[in-house]
Amino acid sequence: MAAALHGAELRVTALLVLGGAAVLWRRAPLGAAAGVMLVAGVLWGSAALRERRASCAGQWSRQATLTRDTRAASVQLTDPVPARGGIVDAAVRGALCRGSLTIRWPDGHPANGGTRWIVAGRFLPDARGGILVARRLREIDAVPRGRGALRDRIAERSRRLFGTRAPLVDALVIARRAELDAELRERYTRSGLAHLLSISGLHVGFFAAWLGVLLKRLRLGPRARFVAGTTVMLAYVWLLGFPAPATRSAAMLALLDIGTLRQRVVAPRGLVALAAFCVMLGDPSSVQSVGAWLSVAAVAAVIWAGRATERHPKLVRVLGPAAAATLLTAPITAYAFGTVAMVALLLSSSWLAAGAGLCLALLDVVARTAAALPGGHFIMIAGPQAAALWLGILVLAWWLWNSPRRRWTIAARVCFTAALLSLAALTRAFSRLSDCVCLTVSFLDVGQGDAIALRSPAGRWVLIDGGPRGPRGDAGRRVVVPFLRNHGATRLAAIVATHAHLDHFGGLPAVLEAFDPAYVLEPGQPVPDVGYLGFLGAVESDGAEWRPARRGDRLDVDGVTIDVLSPDSAWAVSQTDINEESVVLLVRYGGTRLLLAGDAGMPTEAHLAGQVGRVTLLKVGHHGSRGATSDRWLDELRPAEAVISVGTQNRYGHPAPETIARLREHGVTVLRTDQRGTITFTVSSHGTLAIADVGHHD
Repeated sequence: MAAALHGAELRVTALLVLGGAAVLWRRAPLGAAAGVMLVAGVLWGSAALRERRASCAGQWSRQATLTRDTRAASVQLTDPVPARGGIVDAAVRGALCRGSLTIRWPDGHPANGGTRWIVAGRFLPDARGGILVARRLREIDAVPRGRGALRDRIAERSRRLFGTRAPLVDALVIARRAELDAELRERYTRSGLAHLLSISGLHVGFFAAWLGVLLKRLRLGPRARFVAGTTVMLAYVWLLGFPAPATRSAAMLALLDIGTLRQRVVAPRGLVALAAFCVMLGDPSSVQSVGAWLSVAAVAAVIWAGRATERHPKLVRVLGPAAAATLLTAPITAYAFGTVAMVALLLSSSWLAAGAGLCLALLDVVARTAAALPGGHFIMIAGPQAAALWLGILVLAWWLWNSPRRRWTIAARVCFTAALLSLAALTRAFSRLSDCVCLTVSFLDVGQGDAIALRSPAGRWVLIDGGPRGPRGDAGRRVVVPFLRNHGATRLAAIVATHAHLDHFGGLPAVLEAFDPAYVLEPGQPVPDVGYLGFLGAVESDGAEWRPARRGDRLDVDGVTIDVLSPDSAWAVSQTDINEESVVLLVRYGGTRLLLAGDAGMPTEAHLAGQVGRVTLLKVGHHGSRGATSDRWLDELRPAEAVISVGTQNRYGHPAPETIARLREHGVTVLRTDQRGTITFTVSSHGTLAIADVGHHD
């Protein structure tokens, strides 16, 4: 509404609503109050929307976002940047625009927190505001200042005190996660302790508790303790950057203290509602924040469970709040992240978190043990379907809890729920058994990367690449593993890593952890990349048979023939571009031929000229870049269909317009994962190629 009303329209609407509220004040005070709140919300939201539009991200998003125009800003870093670069947050200090920016910082340019830089690069808008991919940097003030400088000093002190565990301490104390190891993050996510790595109300509560103990020893009066405690607590939340969960917790504690000082009985539900209102008042965009929703939902569930289990045995009173918080937040985490950690029922009790927090080693042991528990962590593809599933489970749990306290009634409802869940499982199983006896080829929507799943007519699986892994997620764990499990895969016949780029092999370690492949094929060329060497180490520890892919190699899976066309030994040794070392595969079944080109470009296409022949389906090389898919290549292949695996508004500008034009000139039907989602084809034993599923992930 705030976006639609401007100037005179907004003022007229405000006057009309306020006039109606004045008329209704005596007859319907609740309606009048609602009207006043509506006007206040419109005005406040309109101001926040205009402020967002005036920010650098807002201005750049409205401009030519799909061009390669360079954007530049003067920024002050919130946290230090390691030498390997990564995703960082910064406050804009320029005169032309303001606000904050998320920046992809290049490697080889370490920086201290609180320093000021001129950053130039390409801005990529997205639903969360956008990201500036920095290409050029210049430091203009090397002296750390402000909040960033203070956070930098705290991080430096933690490195001296805790050594290798300093990144975990930084996450627990000041919400700094940039240097957290990806494996550690995954371990805490699987154990249901991920909230400990991002500042939550629990952290602020612990801080306030220790602060209260300290202030009592100073023998201050109640009002002096309130003023001092609230001031220090707000300073701590400022240091954190006012994240929604911490702001909510600080608001609740301050409001509770105010009620205590005024000797008023505080209604817990009203306290949560007012604290949530304070969060939205300070940052109206927090209504779009997953952290804010999780924070309010979790504390509301704990308050409800505390009252609902008052007359139950002690074990129920202890586990009830954890169970309620886990179930109420499950639809949110399933929708946003595609994960639900039911093992959190055993770990989310505050006494356990507090006790483990006294010893970092113990905390890590708890996370490692819980992450390894079978069935403790569910992985699914994020989105509305996952949220609907857990919302249904939440409704069933509510229904069972509110059953009349008669044994036969409870037993009948439990049996009904069990039958319903069994029916859902059987329906899923039968839908898998009724899959066609054909080859299915699924190009998974993993963002800017590649992941292709082949299912043989007998139900055996081959995976080609596993998608990217980075600060914003692991496509292997988030997309590939749930896809394979949803379709009944228990083991993989083979994994092919086409080449040593993170957008292709990044998700494969998660796949190796979830499944046991018989073979792993990759180019077999030495690559001085720590991530890729780690992947090869995971292959070795998994026990899979490693093979260097070479031209002439063949894999037969239930009548499906997979031939390696490239690289050959001489070609692989002669290449300096890792993309040209890509494993190029020709898949044949029932007379249909599919070519999967990895990231191979025009040099590889020229090298293979005259050796491939006509194909029915082409997986376009290198995400449709201008350096691949030449006219000569298309003249030889003459594909009817082409698939481009690419991320929405990616920083590379893929696919290139000239590549799309060449495909269309050759009469090729182009399908893109950024537009259609996961794309699945079926190939019958007679060679008929058909699109079986477009735009779905499971």
